[in-house]
Amino acid sequence: MNDTDHERRAVELVMGSAQYAETLAALVERTDRTEADLMADSRTALSEMSAYVDESASRVWDRMGRWLTRSYELDVDTSRLAELAELGRRHSLVFLPNHRSYLDPLVLRAATTGHGFPSNYTLGGINLAMWPLSELGKRSGLIFIRRSTRDDPVYPAMLRLYLGFLLRQHANLEWYFEGGRTRTGKLRPPRMGVLRYLVDAFQANGDDADDAYLVPVSIVYDQQHEVSALSREESGGTKAPESLTWLYRFARAQGRRRGRVHVRFGPPLSLRGALADAGSRAATDDLTAVVPRVAFEVAHRINDATPITPSALVAFGLLDNDGRAMTLAETLGVLEPLVDYVRRRQLPLTADVDLGRPAGLRKALATLVREGVVVEYAGGLEPVYAIAPDRQHEAAFYRNTVTHYFIDRAILEVALVQAAEAGPDAEDDVVTATWKRALAIRDLLKYEFFFATKREFDTQLRYETDLMMPGWAEASATPNDIIEQLSTSHLLLAHRVIGPFLEAYSVVADRLVTREPAAPLDGDGLISESLGVAHQRWLQQELHSPESISKDLMGGVLKLAGNRDLLGPGGDELRQSRQRLADELAAAVDAIAVLRSLALKD
Repeated sequence: MNDTDHERRAVELVMGSAQYAETLAALVERTDRTEADLMADSRTALSEMSAYVDESASRVWDRMGRWLTRSYELDVDTSRLAELAELGRRHSLVFLPNHRSYLDPLVLRAATTGHGFPSNYTLGGINLAMWPLSELGKRSGLIFIRRSTRDDPVYPAMLRLYLGFLLRQHANLEWYFEGGRTRTGKLRPPRMGVLRYLVDAFQANGDDADDAYLVPVSIVYDQQHEVSALSREESGGTKAPESLTWLYRFARAQGRRRGRVHVRFGPPLSLRGALADAGSRAATDDLTAVVPRVAFEVAHRINDATPITPSALVAFGLLDNDGRAMTLAETLGVLEPLVDYVRRRQLPLTADVDLGRPAGLRKALATLVREGVVVEYAGGLEPVYAIAPDRQHEAAFYRNTVTHYFIDRAILEVALVQAAEAGPDAEDDVVTATWKRALAIRDLLKYEFFFATKREFDTQLRYETDLMMPGWAEASATPNDIIEQLSTSHLLLAHRVIGPFLEAYSVVADRLVTREPAAPLDGDGLISESLGVAHQRWLQQELHSPESISKDLMGGVLKLAGNRDLLGPGGDELRQSRQRLADELAAAVDAIAVLRSLALKD
């Protein structure tokens, strides 16, 4: 069967189904277009997205993949693969990895090869469909989909039908549900579109259809060539469009060794079970409420599977030290309590984490020095290390791959400072005040991090408190006790974990207050202005972290403002509400400054 026959067969099977007939009738009624016109558009859309797996093409694709990923040694935790392969013999598997690099699909393909998995049907943006690689990709299971289908009801309807067809064929699927590569290193909020289409297709196949399993996947690189370009974009630069010239340069850049790429698989999630559970918790059958719950559960499982790398830990230690270079011993002094904390919590580490000894730290530093992210000065009495000028965003990218593990601790630290500063005349006792303030900070950051439920969050905060100050929650601690305990702590994290986010938010909130509340808000213009203001404030040393100069971070506060109905239009009450948000963020930034001062006092 030739290429055209494969494509035609899939299209005809979809268009010959009862589901297609129902969909077509609904489109005729919805659009007032003729059946023939809609059928022609349907065929075009299905032909564009259809893919298949040809063994000879797949072998060529795999050889190309090995060449493009030659920068890395593959590190795969195979402990879950036998279970997944057995599950895949009875059900479709839907692999949902995080997205850090253009190399991710090639890495995942290599990680599963030889473990009994058929090739995945992988959904990717049509912006990457560059001939002739696009033809090879389609023959290797790559489904190119349009990024925007606004005002086109036919295309999404056909994508739902095609996904349903693949599920009925027991095909395995794969896509990157963040919707694009992370710009900051942390997991981005998921895009719900394709997951919603999958859920629609799954439900349309009926209760008698086989279940499908969502497979969370974490992919982490020791170093990445792409990070420098992503950092420029975050600071206000323009994204280079994909082209054959771009692809050639990207491929050439992969010739340099950059350590390992680590692949981990989280526990699979039954789609049928997840929908039932999310629906019962949401108390509704409305998929608009149910699908995000499923997506967030997958995101939690990706984060939980993500291993902590030496690069992440070294970046953690060298960032936010007031620009001061550190000796090897000083760097060890920062990292030792952090590594001890990681081990006490039994967080996942890559096998090459060996930062408790000078030799292991030197090795980790050397990899970042080679990449240009860290600079080493050896012309004095002993070598000193610092983040290279203008490379703070890149260092933060590596650190942010693991900040989700430390977010509860960071929030607790800020809440403790704010509770202590409220003083003994506050309405609540210091324990109650701490919990309330922690929930308020959690609410400020809810568009940046994937938080547990409030009940689970409370449990986690109490666990963190017991690690920091055993028995404190049951004792009658005073504000002075809190500050004393924080000042003697060898591990304060908030200024590194959430300081840049809160600073970026605060800059935007201040500029939002200056906007005329009755006028329509230009969000893009506000972010552009805020980037400039943040850069000025950084040059004037009014901001502590250049990481705050970030489009992605600043975009989060617009989501928060929208959630609080602060985007307008409105009157004086809106202006006052905007000011309250700015004041709340300023207070959080002030608490971060206290913690930074305590952390760097030595």
